[in-house]
Amino acid sequence: MSLPSYSPENISMLIRIKAKKKDLDKVIMEAYKTIVVTHKEEGCVEYRVFHMDYEVMIFGTWTNSKSLELHLLLQYHLNLVEEILPPLSKKISIKIYKELEPPITALSVQ
Repeated sequence: MSLPSYSPENISMLIRIKAKKKDLDKVIMEAYKTIVVTHKEEGCVEYRVFHMDYEVMIFGTWTNSKSLELHLLLQYHLNLVEEILPPLSKKISIKIYKELEPPITALSVQ
């Protein structure tokens, strides 16, 4: 698996979900359902789902802010964050980040 390439235009989104204990499996499944369709979006560089205990994290990177803005308007994303996840979660936060320039990686500090 290759690492996503750096571009100063790349923009990332981080969604953190604190699932209700009884609904953790549902939250993970709903987040997981968005992976394949998101990877098919124009401009999607990476999109991954993580979890630990009752916290689920969705992390994605797009080639530019326009591509991310389009993702945020897609019906399946709106359904996920506005309808599906809220009743299953204690808290949901969505943050948008730009990477520091130049990126510091294991290769750049050798």
